[in-house]
Parts: sequence; C-alpha cells; structure tokens
Amino acid sequence: MARILYLFVDESGNPDDGNVFSLVGCWCVSERDTENDVLSSTRAKLMNHVRENHNPDVSELKGSKLPPSLIDTLMAVLQQTIYSDSTIEATAVWDHESPIRYSVYSTTPAIVSEFLSGRISAALSTGQMLRVMSLISIIDPVFRRGLIDLTDIDAFRVVLDDTVWSGPADIVEECFRAYSQDAPLDATEFVIGNSRAVPGLQIADLAVYSWTRNRHQGDCEHASQVVRDYRV
Repeated sequence: MARILYLFVDESGNPDDGNVFSLVGCWCVSERDTENDVLSSTRAKLMNHVRENHNPDVSELKGSKLPPSLIDTLMAVLQQTIYSDSTIEATAVWDHESPIRYSVYSTTPAIVSEFLSGRISAALSTGQMLRVMSLISIIDPVFRRGLIDLTDIDAFRVVLDDTVWSGPADIVEECFRAYSQDAPLDATEFVIGNSRAVPGLQIADLAVYSWTRNRHQGDCEHASQVVRDYRV
C-alpha cells in the first residue's frame, strides 16, 4: 500500500485584518488513502473525553468551543493516544519518535496589510496573499531533507479546511509543482476537506487555537507547549 505523508492545515484569526493570524500544520504518515480515515481512532478518544467531561452533545472538536483547561487536557491525551492509533504510522520520516509533528506560522495581519498596501495587484486581497505566504511557510519542511526524509514516502497530500483556501492552494500548488519535480513530491495533492468529517483537521484546529490563544492571552499553556515541543 502507498505511504502518504499528510499535512492537515487549519488557521486561527483573520488574515484580512486584526492583530493575529496563525496557521498550524499537523504532519503524519498513513497508508489510508482517504483523509477522513486518518487519525480517526485518536479523534474518537478525544471526543469521548469531551463528552464525558464537558458536553455530551459535541459532534466536532473545535478549540473555540472548549475551555482552555480542557484543551490542555486534550492535547495531553492526544500525545498518549497517537501511539496506539492504527491509522497512522510510527515513522522514521523525521528524527523523533512521535508519529505526528507540527509546523507553525504566525503574524500580525495589520502590519502585513500596511506593508502590502499598494505593492500588490488587485488579483489577490491582502488576506489571500497572506494565506499564500503562510501556506508556503507551513509546507516548507518537506523541502528540508534534514527535517523530513521522503525515501519511503509515495505521495504528499495537503488537506485544508474551507473553500476560502481554494485560490491560495491553487497558487501554491502551481509553484510547488514547478519547484518539486522529483518523486514523491511529483505526486502532491492539495485538497479542501470538511472539518466535520476529517479528524486531522480537528486536531489541527486544537493545535492552532491553543497556539494562538497562548501567544495572546497566556492560557492553553500545556497545549501550546505540545505544539512547540513537537514542531518539525
């Protein structure tokens, strides 16, 4: 079966304006060829924890809907659970025992907007330009052979949440293909997923929400430390 390097990407904040915009990518390797299956076991255990300790009716892991203390607990549970999740592999792709890793991009949109004002064409808004820049940054580790070893990888799939990413993803994919013509990166795919159905996007949501909240409000300390400790 093909071994796919997955990157699940979610955002926090508003790239068009404001004081914060962050993007987090959650990396893992799986032989499952449908992103809806990847990390499903981990998601199920996290959902059970939320239902037992917070809200029995919850249907999706959303950081903005959960108290910071619970997010801290969930990220701790996550790090224990992923080792027994049969939908992902404990891999030698990176120099770390953890089967999932993270990459992070953060900026202040208001400053970027001021810089880009009058310097870009009308084809892309400042927010869309920032999405392109952040997505390139999040993907960058795949080009660093000292960080990610692609020897035993057959394909690379980037999964994004929401159609607002369609335009930026098309631009990055075009540039990506022009730059990366060797296997397995020639089998790269950018897809838009439904966060309600894609466990990896829900885990990326917890990661990016906790990262952003810790930077700007100081809580979610443990959860953000998990992201920091397991950055690729």
